[in-house]
Amino acid sequence: MILIKFFLITVLSIVFLLLALSSRFRTYQRITVILLYLFLAFLILFPQTADKVAEFFGIGRGVDLIIYLSIAVLSLIVAILYAKLKMTERAITKIIREIAVDKSRECE
Repeated sequence: MILIKFFLITVLSIVFLLLALSSRFRTYQRITVILLYLFLAFLILFPQTADKVAEFFGIGRGVDLIIYLSIAVLSLIVAILYAKLKMTERAITKIIREIAVDKSRECE
């Protein structure tokens, strides 16, 4: 059990360092990554805590709670990425229209 905890903490730490040290993230995003890392590390080190929290919410096991939370977080991420994709598509469309209008004026 200790070996798997060590492995999980190591993998989590590597992912954390790659995300936290990336210059593309804003401060609030880095804070979110740090808090998520600390929460996951806590659950890895003390899995019985997840069971107690799950029991409080009426869920059978801590693993089920983590899966439900993961689904919710992933759904939120998908929605955010979809919104950003739409914004990017609109921006590209606007730029292309401006270029087309400029080129049509040059042809006259």
